[in-house]
Amino acid sequence: MTGKTQKPNFQSVEIDLIDQRLESQAAEKGIPTLVAPKPEAAIHVAPAREPAGAPERGTRRTPRATSRPGQATPRSRMKTVNLEVPDYAWIAIKMRAAQEMTSARHVIMMALKASGIDINEADMVEDGRRHRGAGFN
Repeated sequence: MTGKTQKPNFQSVEIDLIDQRLESQAAEKGIPTLVAPKPEAAIHVAPAREPAGAPERGTRRTPRATSRPGQATPRSRMKTVNLEVPDYAWIAIKMRAAQEMTSARHVIMMALKASGIDINEADMVEDGRRHRGAGFN
């Protein structure tokens, strides 16, 4: 085994030079970069202010269905409900939604409305998927 070949030595890579080249290319092409926040930088959170005419703390006010009648509530003001129901109830909700060709959300919103919860008609969307792709049908 005298004809044994020797592997070439590992060549080091200058990471700093590569990073500089990448940063200059990104700057030339207008590509945004990620910047890690400095750990010593304190985040200032302003205290919440009550809107003008708001009731005093501890008093209850009647919630409004929406602040803009006739317009659907924006997604940013929607709240997610994580709810556990028996499997037979979930099956019944899904079957009703299939029979009515609506979403399970719509079936639940109809039940809430039937029980006396005020829900704006604009928020009674039968199937949200139809509205997300508006203009592409």
